[in-house]
Amino acid sequence: MAGMNMSFPAMRGRMGSREYYVAMLPLGVIPRLFKFQDWSELAPQARAQRRLNAKRIPEITRYILDHEDDWLFSSLTASFIAEEHFIPSDIDPNLGILQLPLDAEFLINDGQHRRAAIAEALRQNRTLENQTISVVLFGGESLDRNQQMFSDLNRTVQKTSRSLDILYDHRDPMNSITLGVAEAVPLFRGRVEQDAVSLAVKSAKFVTLSSLYDANVQLLGRIPESATSDEMETMAESTAISFWSSVTDSIREWAAIRDGSLRPAESRAEYVHSHSVGLWAIGFAGGELLRQWPDPAIWKARLGSLSDIDWRRTNREWQGICMIGTDIVTRRQTKAATARAVMWYLGLTENKPQPVLMT
Repeated sequence: MAGMNMSFPAMRGRMGSREYYVAMLPLGVIPRLFKFQDWSELAPQARAQRRLNAKRIPEITRYILDHEDDWLFSSLTASFIAEEHFIPSDIDPNLGILQLPLDAEFLINDGQHRRAAIAEALRQNRTLENQTISVVLFGGESLDRNQQMFSDLNRTVQKTSRSLDILYDHRDPMNSITLGVAEAVPLFRGRVEQDAVSLAVKSAKFVTLSSLYDANVQLLGRIPESATSDEMETMAESTAISFWSSVTDSIREWAAIRDGSLRPAESRAEYVHSHSVGLWAIGFAGGELLRQWPDPAIWKARLGSLSDIDWRRTNREWQGICMIGTDIVTRRQTKAATARAVMWYLGLTENKPQPVLMT
């Protein structure tokens, strides 16, 4: 601080006709500089931001705390109402010191949830306060301009697909396990869609990476990142590889796809088991099978009953379970109902599944 101003190193730049500044600020400064603004009582046309979704804060906070040596955020973007003074350095006229009045008002245009999570993370771990984050600052913006900035910053944002998240996120042990399964199980090798989250009708792929991940979670249960070890991960991956290989041997069409005599698209056109709802259900039933019969010799033998199931989409028993007419329906309740059906066919439950969809 200098006099009645706050001062910090910054870079000056230009976007269109507007100057802006980029500063590296300690995390400890963020909650003090950017005060929380409650937009909930204002009409949408009077707001410059969306309402804060408090449910998002714990997840982002946990991410910071769990990875305090390896977290990564994009820049916060904020505007301010104040008369700034930029003192250029001798090295470059766009490198220098930005001075702002102590009573300058700031508005976060992009990053209010990150700001709230930083505040909560600091409350739980004060040692984070000297770590830094970049902040992009725009001066003298009206409500209309702030609304436009929010729209511009969010209009081109596109969330990466879950399949890409699984492929690129190396922290979640289930991601590594799923990638190992995709490579080691002959049916999956070269037939896992690693980019999109859905398959085109004529796709030569058998399953998406995200669907295989979800099925593995049902089979193995969630494996906490903090509680796993290399040995645990290796054992879990080995179990999943053995399970899906045995399932392939037990379902004729899967074996035919593995051997190259049936195309995945042809199987999807005719059979429930070649859709994500079927894969999820088999994974869920497999998890229960392994819990009831942990001996591999036993559960592998019992998987042979999968060949007795009439998996054809024309089988009326799938109506209301995972199908309406000729359409496969993939929802939370249809996945659960399909899993109950597979469990019933495998003799894991005495209750015959009941339709959950209006037919």
